[in-house]
Amino acid sequence: MKEKIITIAIFLTIITSSFYFGFARLENFSGVDEPYWSYGRVPNFWNAIEEMKWKATNICDKPGITIASVSGAGLLLMDENPKDFQKFRFQPKSPEVLQQIQNIYFNLRLPVFLFTLLILPLFYFLIKKLLGRTTARFAVIFIGFSPVLLGISLIINSDAMLWIMTALSTLSLFIFLKNNQRKYLLLSGFFLGLSVITKYVANVLFVYFFAIFFLEYILHAHKEIKVGEYLKKALLNYSLLFLTAMVTAFAFFPATWVKFSVLINATVGNDVFSSTWPLFVGVIGLIALDMLAFKTKISTKFFGFLAKHSSLLVKTIAAIFLLLVAFVLLHVYAKLSIYDLQTIIASPKGIGVGSVLYKYVGAISADLYSLLFSISPLVLISLLFPVVAIFRKKELSRDSITAIYIILFILVFYLGSAVNSVVTTVRYQIMTYPLAFVLAAIGISQILEIAKIKKIIHPTAAYLATIMLLVASLFFIRPHFLAYASEILPNEFIVNFKGMGEGSFEAAQYLNSLPGAHEMTIWADKGAVCERFVGKCFIDFKKRTFDNNKFEYFVISTDRRSRSLKMSGSLNSVDFKKIYASENQIFETIIANNPNNFVKVLKAEEFLK
Repeated sequence: MKEKIITIAIFLTIITSSFYFGFARLENFSGVDEPYWSYGRVPNFWNAIEEMKWKATNICDKPGITIASVSGAGLLLMDENPKDFQKFRFQPKSPEVLQQIQNIYFNLRLPVFLFTLLILPLFYFLIKKLLGRTTARFAVIFIGFSPVLLGISLIINSDAMLWIMTALSTLSLFIFLKNNQRKYLLLSGFFLGLSVITKYVANVLFVYFFAIFFLEYILHAHKEIKVGEYLKKALLNYSLLFLTAMVTAFAFFPATWVKFSVLINATVGNDVFSSTWPLFVGVIGLIALDMLAFKTKISTKFFGFLAKHSSLLVKTIAAIFLLLVAFVLLHVYAKLSIYDLQTIIASPKGIGVGSVLYKYVGAISADLYSLLFSISPLVLISLLFPVVAIFRKKELSRDSITAIYIILFILVFYLGSAVNSVVTTVRYQIMTYPLAFVLAAIGISQILEIAKIKKIIHPTAAYLATIMLLVASLFFIRPHFLAYASEILPNEFIVNFKGMGEGSFEAAQYLNSLPGAHEMTIWADKGAVCERFVGKCFIDFKKRTFDNNKFEYFVISTDRRSRSLKMSGSLNSVDFKKIYASENQIFETIIANNPNNFVKVLKAEEFLK
């Protein structure tokens, strides 16, 4: 009973904290990308369902089915049709219209926020099944009090569902590998199917899971079963996992009922997965050939060799991860200048120039930088501990095996992104966060098992202290949770160069408070400002925009500086370099307590030629 009370208390604290910090943000926030969902994709999806126009449920290229499904519950709470308000985004609007827009966002965000909280017990159940109660509690604490995960749960975006579905699929597979209970394999396939119809990047799990089946034999199963028998079972289980995912995707994505090619494009035909098919076919073909022609003699030698040297393999994976971590830390604290990590992050759709190795190391380092400094210092230390501990362990426990699987996932995800010439900003790599928190939970549980520490720190005290530290981070970062940067990161560094509109609402509120705001015309580097501003607003860089309009104010932000300077190169009537360098702001919102990360409002007259 005492243990149940502790677990319940942890969940109640998470819920209370989430409502305290997050509930007001459901209405008082203006985000980028969200208008695509609020005015179009979500109502379009449910209109298609209501009218049984199944083909029309293919609402975008994400494809975003889970976020549209969950967020769409908010349509029941409103009388207005969100699509009717899209026209007001850049146009003058009355206070009544502005309030209705805020109501739309509140109602569509609320189901996503509540869904995130309601799914946490399932995380706890799966992690407890895999790694034990203490680790499960810490994992849920890290997940529940993460500023980044709280922030993503407060917006309408496919990433708000992606981290949930992919993590549940991965954890379920880990449990299956541990106890061989097929229901967890089916559960993994179910969440994998939901993952790929959430966002196509989840197809990386097909590749990752395929590798994990083989790695499980090398690290553990070789002690219990011969390679030939294991490979047969592994291929059968992977096929069942794959089939379950495909059936799930088909069942929950109505557009696939009309045109089966939509399902293929979402899964095996997607660029994330299709490029690896030759590898899949080749590996399966070689295994089949070995089984039929050589009675698994080649497989026995190959996997036997790897199993014999599994300790070296594990330590190599851990060493690569730690070297990359050290490389990133040297760039931050020792001012190493091999790469400009922030410049790389500022242009996430390209990985720069140079040799393939140089570009890939730079992209992966930038990815890791975003992860390491968007989590609490306590979580970072806890995350690194089990990686270091691998070097002094002779026998691999399930904790260590799980740690290696998670490290490998992070590395595979980053490498896959680099191969596709993408740098993963905080939002782009949201899939890595819950698993990174599980790794950190393994670490802090191992720390508490050290004899000297075990004598002086009770787990309950550790839970309480951890919660207090993480709540303090939430308190100081509020309300810009997605822009969270570690307290140990120097101010000259910024983590999230591609924010979701942090500070836009505050800037719009200030402008709305000025006399004659309805008659004003402003230019902003984010549409999120325009959506909550009552006057006329522009965001483009067309010459006629600046020739035909008299602007009273410019609204600029740190994370759009690079884009604006590139886009405005051909303009002669306004000097954007001078605008972004100006210190003459009449209003400023500081993001993440970093004076170098801001949204400013400037009077336009001094910048117009």
